[in-house]
Amino acid sequence: MTDLPYASDIEASDVREAHDVLASEPGIGPGLTCRWPADRAPSGFVLFCHGLGSNGREYADLARHWARHGYLVIQPTFADAIGRVARNEPELGLDPDADLSGWTLMPAVRARMHEILHAPEHWLERIATANCIMDRLDKVLEATAGRPDRRLPCAIAGYSFGAYTAQLLAGAEIDLPGSPARRFRDGRFGAAMLLSPQGRDQQGLRDGSWEAMDGPVLTVTGTLDRGAKGGDWRWKSEPYDLAPAGGKNLAVIEDGDHHLGGFADNGIQRQVPGQREAVKQITLAFLDAHLRGSPAARDWLAAIGDRVGDCRLLFKRK
Repeated sequence: MTDLPYASDIEASDVREAHDVLASEPGIGPGLTCRWPADRAPSGFVLFCHGLGSNGREYADLARHWARHGYLVIQPTFADAIGRVARNEPELGLDPDADLSGWTLMPAVRARMHEILHAPEHWLERIATANCIMDRLDKVLEATAGRPDRRLPCAIAGYSFGAYTAQLLAGAEIDLPGSPARRFRDGRFGAAMLLSPQGRDQQGLRDGSWEAMDGPVLTVTGTLDRGAKGGDWRWKSEPYDLAPAGGKNLAVIEDGDHHLGGFADNGIQRQVPGQREAVKQITLAFLDAHLRGSPAARDWLAAIGDRVGDCRLLFKRK
């Protein structure tokens, strides 16, 4: 067991970032944000999918942490971003150019956003956008960190609704209306990170959904985390529990809520610095272990006991 913090063997660097990358490219559109190390070529990249109502600019602290330590982080904006919903649905009475980060406190808007969350066309829109970015990866690299001299290893990651997108691209199977047993696995992703994901009986997930999710996967939730239909941390742990063994890790943060320590300092999310730091360390170690093959990262993950720094947690591996 270890209480030592995770320290990457790649020294932290400054971060460069660009917004609205390839904004005119069909299938990508405006809102693609990229962050990468300023003084070295990336050693891999992460396609990070935002949660319901968010956008590609958010989760900056976590994304910059990965970028400081050698990764290009690609963050698309999907059609369920609250600004886009406000623009496309004026009947909601929202100003699309205003700060709408408090939409979860507006009952009518929250109800509409939850309809979007459970609408299959929005699940598929996210998959299509991710596929489009991967198909145009050379253009993304040329516009940001520069084209590498070798193929970069990559991970798919996401938070909340984004974790749903990530687990589909990692191989989870779902049922769609009139089209059961659909898979969207993209073999270009070598690992997946699911931050506050979904379990069975929501968004087409069911018994057997994770049988083909056989690659390395990190699942992170908290004991106070809840799903859109009230599922608790045990439900959110099902992508770990019901997937085959091999490169699987589960972190359940004690007293961690849906925001896992706070992704945004907007006065709405509860900020718990120890939890936030634990998420940064565990996710970076997972990337280093499974994208760069770092023995030190693998050893650190294998040595986690019941805490990371000031954050108490349950950590499992299989």
